[in-house]
Amino acid sequence: MGRRAKAAEHVNHERWLVSYADFITLLFAFFVVMFAVSQVDAKRVGRFQDSFSLAMGLSEGARGYLPSAESARPGLSASMMPLESLTEYVVIEAPVEPRFPEELAEIQRLLEDQKKLESELAGVKIIRRGNDLVLRLAATALFDSGEDRIKPESLDTLLAIAEQMRNRDVQVRVEGHTDDLPIRTARFRSNWDLSTARATSVVSELVEQGGLAPERVAAVGYAEFRPVAPNTSNEERAKNRRVDFVISVPVTMPVELVAPGTRQEALDSENGRQ
Repeated sequence: MGRRAKAAEHVNHERWLVSYADFITLLFAFFVVMFAVSQVDAKRVGRFQDSFSLAMGLSEGARGYLPSAESARPGLSASMMPLESLTEYVVIEAPVEPRFPEELAEIQRLLEDQKKLESELAGVKIIRRGNDLVLRLAATALFDSGEDRIKPESLDTLLAIAEQMRNRDVQVRVEGHTDDLPIRTARFRSNWDLSTARATSVVSELVEQGGLAPERVAAVGYAEFRPVAPNTSNEERAKNRRVDFVISVPVTMPVELVAPGTRQEALDSENGRQ
């Protein structure tokens, strides 16, 4: 018998579709990624920049650009927009959650212990407010109604407060507060005058009798404009008539956050006036 002829192999002319499908899939993924990164979210960019700067230890004052609100156009990233349509921003290191100063915490502990033993501090309310320690006294504990002269029997309370701060590196701001009932006398034209006069009287006693350094104390009058209770009854108004001792520790700012050239221009202007 003769040898049977071998049938010719069938050539698959559609194998290119596999490579073409892979190419199209990759191309689609590429354009999806490009579209996603082209959408600028200013808030997310800012948070990312802050986190990145903190992690990399970049110095404060590093500058960058974001689209300004009036010129931002959807679909354009900051790198694709003209420089004149971008807004300059300054990257500042992310703030660290502040801790209550140990110096003030110690003052608080000592005053709370002292309150249990001495009646002079019985009427003092001790409050933590942010990074400040606030000692609150009702105005009636220090003054007669409508007066700014400290009662002689209240002097021991002020001396007990001053004793805890005399040898410490703290600053004291005495705030005078009133209720919303107006006052107009020969001495006081308004609650502004009364609250400021009361704060000044307390500061004078802290310096003269309590021995605090004058440069560490200040007097502020807020009148009726910072109430702690609604002025709807006599009991609520009594809560607003108060004197607050705001105790804080001195803070040294590492960097002056001023616009470029502002400080030098201010110095030049000051020198020119002299």
